[in-house]
Amino acid sequence: MPTMLHEYAAIDPIALLFPTRLYTELSEKLHPNVPKAIEIKEALGRLTPAERKYILARARMLSSYSKAVEEAVGSMK
Repeated sequence: MPTMLHEYAAIDPIALLFPTRLYTELSEKLHPNVPKAIEIKEALGRLTPAERKYILARARMLSSYSKAVEEAVGSMK
């Protein structure tokens, strides 16, 4: 079986979505816990509308990629 990246590194999906300053704040407050929706909402309230729009676009893009991977893997049965 080939070596998989997840054996060597963990990627926090929140880090892919949030600006560094918000991610750092959340990770320091919550790590290693998974953030709760209310805590994310509170943190998002401190961002500009442009930052929130950027996060939403990134979340949608990540969701699209995830769905494509699920479909590709699922079709390989």
